[in-house]
Amino acid sequence: MVLLGLVLLLLLASSGAVFSVWDAKGVKLERDKKTLAALAQAKAALIGWSAANANMPGTLPCPDTNNSGAAGSCGAASGIIGRLPWKTLGLKDLRDGDGECLWYALSPIYRNTIAVGSRTGSNVLNSQVAAKITVRRADGVALAAPNNPVIAVIIAPRAALKNQVRGNSSSVCGGNTVATHYLDVALGINNASGNVTAGNYSFIAGAKSDSFNDQLTYIAAQEFYQIVHKRLLKELLGLGLTHAGPIKYFDNNHVYPCPAATANGSSDCSRSNGFINNSGMGLQYAALGSWLTNNGWFAMTNYDYTSPSTIRLSLNSALGSYYCDANANTINCDSP
Repeated sequence: MVLLGLVLLLLLASSGAVFSVWDAKGVKLERDKKTLAALAQAKAALIGWSAANANMPGTLPCPDTNNSGAAGSCGAASGIIGRLPWKTLGLKDLRDGDGECLWYALSPIYRNTIAVGSRTGSNVLNSQVAAKITVRRADGVALAAPNNPVIAVIIAPRAALKNQVRGNSSSVCGGNTVATHYLDVALGINNASGNVTAGNYSFIAGAKSDSFNDQLTYIAAQEFYQIVHKRLLKELLGLGLTHAGPIKYFDNNHVYPCPAATANGSSDCSRSNGFINNSGMGLQYAALGSWLTNNGWFAMTNYDYTSPSTIRLSLNSALGSYYCDANANTINCDSP
């Protein structure tokens, strides 16, 4: 009986240890699931915010640098790293599995603090302009194209590591705003600084260790412009936030305008394809005309003129294609 009792005690003890391991694994899985969900939600919100931006579609908000939840002001060479501006994005304060708010960095050319009138020369923003952030794998090798370069990164800092002093994080994005107390270094790549060199930034999705536990996702140009192209093409057609473009022209004249030979030329009815533009065709892009012109979107848009009542507008690039057909202002938009 004594021996049987000892055996039972050993079995109970070992069962307790097994259940403890299972519990620990279950807690880790739940934390990981929460982190992945938060990163995915933040990524979708950033792309959606950019595509829906009333005045500057294709831009992104600056990071939150004072724990307010709102986007701050970021410059070309500094201030592109901070917390995710969850209030600006219309989100709650997203947390990773360890209860920490997310961090975020964007390619400087995408910041929405560059005025429309300044979007010329090196400040032009469209899908032919390369982003400035390189993401590296755990072994330090850059991700292959088309994933690099990326437009933005979102980082879950996870639990504090040794020497990281964060303070109380129970309040809304509490703690402090010192990036090194949240973001880590692997293979000499410091996620807290962005490792800027000649205007190019790099971040690493390192292997988890005692000195690194950042969890990172990114916004690649291809997935970004799959959404943003659709908004821009509808604006070019006149189907966006304002009544303009070929759609308004047809409503007023019962025909579509003939295409132009150049992106800023006038209508030429001897042509079956060419460009539309803001200056020479009377298309009345009052709200977004300067934005579309300065960033080269008219020059990137193909205008196919089948008949006075049938046209196609399309945006074609290495990042994908999108078109809208208009037949007497009955519109059908799709990807080829």
